[in-house]
Amino acid sequence: PDEAVALKAWLKLADEALLPVQLTREALHRTEQRAVVLQLERLMDYPMVRRAVEARHLSLHGWHYVIESGEVHVFDAESGAFVPAAEAAHSGTGPYLAYVEPDGQVLVDF
Repeated sequence: PDEAVALKAWLKLADEALLPVQLTREALHRTEQRAVVLQLERLMDYPMVRRAVEARHLSLHGWHYVIESGEVHVFDAESGAFVPAAEAAHSGTGPYLAYVEPDGQVLVDF
């Protein structure tokens, strides 16, 4: 509906996460993970969210569900990578390190 302007803008974030590569399962997972990191970044753009995070009243977590394995991977704020939830030492609000692809390309630098 026309009223869902904010929702449409939020979902458009996925466009920024698209990788200009051949579609493979790995590329799709990386795109999904990029979308999660971009959403965390955009949430921190809201002054009320940033204040609450900085005051430690709110913690943001980025999760990626891998449907093929049924695993949940979390964005590890210390390493800047997605790791299986069972192995995550640090999740939740940063400060975040740059999100670095396996090939070394920095995609999001907080």
